[in-house]
Amino acid sequence: MYGSYTGRSRDVARGRDRTHARTRTHARTRDRNRIRIRAFSAAGVLLSCVVLSGCFGTSKEDSDHASVAGEPKQRPKSTIPYWVNPDGSAARQVAAYRKKGADSEARLIQKIAEQPVAEWLGVDDPEGQARGFTAAADHVNRDSLLVFYNIPHRDCGQYSKGGAADGNAYRTWLDRVIRGIGDRRTTVILEPDALPHVVDGCTPKRYLEERYDLLTGAVDKLKGLPRTKVYLDAGNPRWIKDPRRMVEPLKRAGIRKADGFALNTSNYQTTQENRAYGKRLSALIGGKPFVID
Repeated sequence: MYGSYTGRSRDVARGRDRTHARTRTHARTRDRNRIRIRAFSAAGVLLSCVVLSGCFGTSKEDSDHASVAGEPKQRPKSTIPYWVNPDGSAARQVAAYRKKGADSEARLIQKIAEQPVAEWLGVDDPEGQARGFTAAADHVNRDSLLVFYNIPHRDCGQYSKGGAADGNAYRTWLDRVIRGIGDRRTTVILEPDALPHVVDGCTPKRYLEERYDLLTGAVDKLKGLPRTKVYLDAGNPRWIKDPRRMVEPLKRAGIRKADGFALNTSNYQTTQENRAYGKRLSALIGGKPFVID
């Protein structure tokens, strides 16, 4: 995760602020405040459309709602299963615009505020964050969408460097997050960049065995939860251009037990490109489904 922009997202349960970075490399621009997904079957058939611009039209009723609503409304569950965070950054911007009487700007940002986006879990009280987000989603009968981004030696020491201090610290962090999720419906995007950085050689070889062990362990534990789906991050078609190079890493990371893989996480490659790439990769790993941000 490469770059310089800093965005903020607040833990709705604990009132804690956490900071995410947006960065750029490998012809990629990352914005961790905007992961939204489309899910595809192994055949590349669209299973559900989740908060990508162009998925939804805006009716007069929606526009009228946007001008008077106190907070974003949840989308119909039959169309979008994921929770809309009423305290997300877009919702706070809407409130700020309304406070100063900028109603036209508020109406525009309201359209963004009413789309579900993923929550990136931090290291400050991960159990409380996970419980807060999943419980808030469950309260309105929606699924939560979480991104785990704490693998040791994250981002090869570049702009988004960090992550857990070592494997044991990661396992402790993971256990706390899992306790927070419990039996609530949750979709997890597991460790963006962790496998593509193995493939492109950025992650030193001395860390590879531990990385695979941590990822397979995370998949095993997450699939031990009754209502959690997990998707291993597999980069994007402009990064690891030949999907055959992702096959062995995905297998070693536990794709067999995972629900599938994720493409374009917090990125800006086209859905068409990702869909074609995902179909090719899926065919190489037993027809696993994939999701596209």
